[in-house]
Amino acid sequence: MRHFLLVILLLILGCTSSQPETFDTLLKDSPSIEGKSAYLNSPFVTAGNRVYLVGHQDGSFPELGWHIQHEMGGLWDHPIKLMDGFEIELQLEEKKLSLDKAGTFTNYPFGNRHSFIFENDGLKIDRWQFVPDDKEGILVQLAFTNESNKPRELDISFTGHADLRPTWLGERTGMNDSKDEAYFRENADAWVMKDIENPWFVAFGADIASESQKQLISPYGGKGISGRLTYPFSLDAGETRTITFVLAGSYVSEDAAIDTYKSLHDNSISLLKEKQARYAQIAEMSKLTIPDKHLQQTFEWLKYNCDWLVREVPEIGSGITAGIPDYPWWFGVDSEYALKGYMAVGQTEAVYNTIALLDSLSEVTNGNGRIVHEVSTNGAVFNEGNINETPQFASLIWEVYQWNGDKVFLKRYFPTIKKGLHWLMSEKDSDGNGFPDGFGMMEIHGLDSEMIDVAVYTQRAFADASKIAAEL
Repeated sequence: MRHFLLVILLLILGCTSSQPETFDTLLKDSPSIEGKSAYLNSPFVTAGNRVYLVGHQDGSFPELGWHIQHEMGGLWDHPIKLMDGFEIELQLEEKKLSLDKAGTFTNYPFGNRHSFIFENDGLKIDRWQFVPDDKEGILVQLAFTNESNKPRELDISFTGHADLRPTWLGERTGMNDSKDEAYFRENADAWVMKDIENPWFVAFGADIASESQKQLISPYGGKGISGRLTYPFSLDAGETRTITFVLAGSYVSEDAAIDTYKSLHDNSISLLKEKQARYAQIAEMSKLTIPDKHLQQTFEWLKYNCDWLVREVPEIGSGITAGIPDYPWWFGVDSEYALKGYMAVGQTEAVYNTIALLDSLSEVTNGNGRIVHEVSTNGAVFNEGNINETPQFASLIWEVYQWNGDKVFLKRYFPTIKKGLHWLMSEKDSDGNGFPDGFGMMEIHGLDSEMIDVAVYTQRAFADASKIAAEL
């Protein structure tokens, strides 16, 4: 009897022994939205505050965007681009399978999943990816399930397409694109690509040893280069097994790129847990509970979307951007509208950082209180500021104060408000009738006279500025 109980205990322990943590096991209980099949040929984003990835929901990476023609997709580490994308192929006996036609796409608050099913070959493959907070890199994990009743031997080929190039307006700050070169770094088992004239780097590899490496010509436009890594991979019947790819970059040095590569390589699970915990805080900070569950879900995901838009370039600052893929940089008026909503849902760090960024960029650019309109992530200012943005800044500061009650916050920005309103009325009101002249929200040729939106925002700004003065 005692022997029988011991056998039962061992069986129980065997069944309940902890399985390796994977992206799948960590995300299985997270909120998610499965995309519609009609949108598989449209873009997705895997977002982080330093790096983001844009491709198509089917798992492919076509050339996207117009702001820099055909260059707005791929992997970005502003103010540079790292890669146009990557391709993953499987060699299964005499058959080649490409992971670029996913059957379903599932979005998570802090990651994505592309699902591929090869029924005739008994294979199910999920491609997961997420960008860790504050890191210049991304982790891509493939989860293979052998649904057949026999072992499988295959080769996995990962081809990375580097394209190290500057962001929009790079030439204004001396960022000029050159050809990329590649070399295999054996001590990291990773390809390293570099722009030959700039300290711009990207490195990629995996958590298992590669069997072969090959340099290739990039199929994309531009001055990039490609490299392939091939990994032998075996699956027992019914087995699920993962391989995790690491992509990391730097616009400063190779050492920085490799340090990030090693950090992601060694800490993938803990980094995912950290991001998961932060997004749980975002979810809990503010909630909407209503009968319309679709609208309730929309509110929840708008909060996640807000976090995706934060772009940090440590040499310049951190702030919300206008949109991905074609407007991944900073705007005055877009922020002045959006930050009121950010404040209401409790994303205060983004609010304070963006206001500080706009204030500092405007001071350096204009020095007279005028608020800038559009700034690329290399610090190049495209538009020094439309007329409506300066009064809207005053109202933004007042509305934020109504949430935080922080007089130090008011004192910090009141000098900018005073200078800006003085500039508005002294330099932009040529006939002195109290209605400033110039472009408001409508940036259309000819609509730069006395615009109604500018007049309304100006009146509101003086009312709010008077309230700030009374508080101080």
